[in-house]
Amino acid sequence: MATSNSTSNGTLETFFGGPPADVKAQAGIQLRAFVLNIAVSLDGYFFIRLLRAIIIIFVPLMAVLVTVLLPINYNQGKGNRLHTTAGGRRDRWGVSGLDTLTWQNIDPAKTNRYWAHLVCALLVITWSLWRMYREKVNFIDVRQRFLTSPEHRLKASARTVLITNIPTEYRSKEALEALYDVFVDNDDRSKLTVWVNRDYSSLRALVARRRSLRHGLEKEELKILRRVNKDHRKDGEPRASESSVTHTSQDSQVPNGESTPKIKTDEESISSAFEEDCDQAPQLWHKYSSQVSLLRGKDGSWKPTSIFRFWVRGERRKAPKIAWLRTEIARLTVQIDGLLLKLDDEELFKKQNSAFIQFDRQMAAHMACSLVSHNKAGRMSPRFVEVAPHEIIWPNMDVTSFGRFVRTCIALLIFAAMLFLWGIPTTILGSLSQLGSLSYSVSWLHWLQKWPDWIIGLISGPLVSILLALLIQLVVPALARKLAVLVGSPTRSKREVSTQNFYFTFLFIELVLLTALSSGVVKIVPQIINNPINIPTILATSIPTSANYFFNYLVVQSLGFSGLIFSVISPLMLVFVSLTFSLFWVAYRHNYYYVQRNKVDTHGLLFNNAISQLFAGIYVLEIALIGLFLLVRDLQNNVACKSQAIIMIVVLILTAVFHFVVERHLQPLYEFLPVTLEDSAVDAERRAFLSHDENQTSPEEECRSSNDVREKALERPDRGLTGRPKSVSVTADQARSALTKLRKETAIRVANIQAHLPESTHKSRRREVADQLGAAIAGFPDELTDLSPEEREAQLRAAFQDPVTREPPPVIWIPQDASGISEDAIRQSKKYRRYLQYSNAGAFLTARNKCEITQPAPDTRPDWLLDWVL
Repeated sequence: MATSNSTSNGTLETFFGGPPADVKAQAGIQLRAFVLNIAVSLDGYFFIRLLRAIIIIFVPLMAVLVTVLLPINYNQGKGNRLHTTAGGRRDRWGVSGLDTLTWQNIDPAKTNRYWAHLVCALLVITWSLWRMYREKVNFIDVRQRFLTSPEHRLKASARTVLITNIPTEYRSKEALEALYDVFVDNDDRSKLTVWVNRDYSSLRALVARRRSLRHGLEKEELKILRRVNKDHRKDGEPRASESSVTHTSQDSQVPNGESTPKIKTDEESISSAFEEDCDQAPQLWHKYSSQVSLLRGKDGSWKPTSIFRFWVRGERRKAPKIAWLRTEIARLTVQIDGLLLKLDDEELFKKQNSAFIQFDRQMAAHMACSLVSHNKAGRMSPRFVEVAPHEIIWPNMDVTSFGRFVRTCIALLIFAAMLFLWGIPTTILGSLSQLGSLSYSVSWLHWLQKWPDWIIGLISGPLVSILLALLIQLVVPALARKLAVLVGSPTRSKREVSTQNFYFTFLFIELVLLTALSSGVVKIVPQIINNPINIPTILATSIPTSANYFFNYLVVQSLGFSGLIFSVISPLMLVFVSLTFSLFWVAYRHNYYYVQRNKVDTHGLLFNNAISQLFAGIYVLEIALIGLFLLVRDLQNNVACKSQAIIMIVVLILTAVFHFVVERHLQPLYEFLPVTLEDSAVDAERRAFLSHDENQTSPEEECRSSNDVREKALERPDRGLTGRPKSVSVTADQARSALTKLRKETAIRVANIQAHLPESTHKSRRREVADQLGAAIAGFPDELTDLSPEEREAQLRAAFQDPVTREPPPVIWIPQDASGISEDAIRQSKKYRRYLQYSNAGAFLTARNKCEITQPAPDTRPDWLLDWVL
């Protein structure tokens, strides 16, 4: 893609700290700058980079190995020729199909051909290790340039450190400020912002239950709306006026001659509203609503009964499900509001052993995270930097070192059980991949020889691969993510890294090792029993046939390390691997650059893990070749490739040394930023926000850009917080007030651009609704500069405080309908006061009983788009 000087120079100077002298390097950096500027995250960019890296590894190897090894393997090979066994019996080699292109087709009389396999193996190992090293170096370079870019340095997460396992004496703002003020200028503690985490698990449980009941109430309301409107359309009765008058709740009607009733408490109002909802006389929806059996609890509230608790005694009754859901949500809101006033109560919410510390500079955060904080082992560690508020897993904020060890042991036991459970069907499917050979080698499967070849090929090829892909992909990734949370991952980005490790280990054991063994061993067991003298020859002939299974599997799920393992044993594998990853690169490239936007970003750590995991393929290749070289026999049944095996043992040792040196050399640069980048990052930030290039913009754009830059430079909205930290209750209350104000402002903006179009029958209706939804989302603030100073201050002060402390009350969102039932439900909800709110804004029930959404839910956090800038 051609890039003009007017658009590239400023980007390069801002993002990469100035163009290099070398023209070729400059072109490469320009392309990389372009990619990073349009990429939605580093993970998206590095995913495409991983596909590109694998293509660069395999395509040259394919060109060389296919050209060299395929003729050597095929020409004058075993094929299906007759040969004399060690016992003097004449037999056929039985090598046919794709097997004639593999390692096992080499004739015992031509064992000198295995030198070509050795040379090709050395080429594969050398080229792969070199490319893996270059990709790691590039990863470090791109990641460091991204993290030190002015746009990223402004984020609050770039300057915030999560510290865990904090001793009791340091679990206060004052103690942590006194400890970490050495990382700020002049030990100025006002440049530090500390959030000591508290255990809000009881409050979180209430909020989670209220959220679950809210979803249940919305489903019940929608079900009734659909049934009522369907019946009304069938009968042709326009019930809008009738339902709005006859069936309106009577809580506001006061009989003539009576005085105004006394003011009720919240609990009394909720109980009264519940009884009115249970009264069937004025309620149209009663005949459509399902009933629920309730049991009065000790606290006076009604709980659903269960057949498994038949022994529990107490007052019982039946009530409409909607009435009970409304009452329960209102009751929970009363409890939650009461707890929100006591957030600083240490008896209710004890301090946890973790805290967030925000520094005034990015480098200070990285230095505080990389240096040892406590004189006792395991204290105040591990520490995490680049923690975004929306990525925090709050239930894991109080995990101790011993607790993390216990959790890890439990997770490993569960993981081992998963390997065992999935190993059984994996072994069976691996054996089915050799169904054609088994029909001849296993006596009780001879009846399969009558089946047509295309059926055998379909079962042992694509069908087995599809079944195995479904077996692996449907459940395992979700379970791996659960295990990552179980081990105590504090953030979603760390959870994704742990999930990748679990999932890779699972795939490597189940698909590469277990499948390769099951597809080969099951076939050769009868041969070993019948002819135990020729065990080495049988193994050398049969085990490489498992590579054919991966040809089919690569069509469904590409595995780079399996391509490395079988690159020398079965060179044709390289063709399939290269083709598969090339298609993936074409399919995903623009999707990840322009469409997908991942909310969780590990800043490329997943890419680094993936490159490191390719070492597994190298090691297995070397170990497999050592074994296969030792299994090769000549016509006299002697070991024919002892020299090649010894060379491969030396190469295995050298590979391990290379791996150790590379990781030891690069490991410190994976996570933290070096001090040498601070000066250049500060200069780039100064150029980005305090100056502009006159040659890059027109006069109008220059003036507007200059004003924006000055505004950003003067405001610097997220460079730090002013004043001393406030209490948790005050901070949370200010954040809730700011969110409420911001929600009203956003609702006004959305209402101004929303206009529900009349029902239409043309095909563009769906696009019109999508355009309205997009316009509504555009009304939400997506930059901190979109907020007022007070709103911005409240957001930043509560950024690293448990979001449950500023959880707003839910709004029951139901669609507008022709019968007016939703309007009636909104009026009925008013008797629950502010503890139950209904809305039908931006949702419509069509003539086909489908919901059309033209704006986000009314209780959507108005700052949800700001998660990417914190």
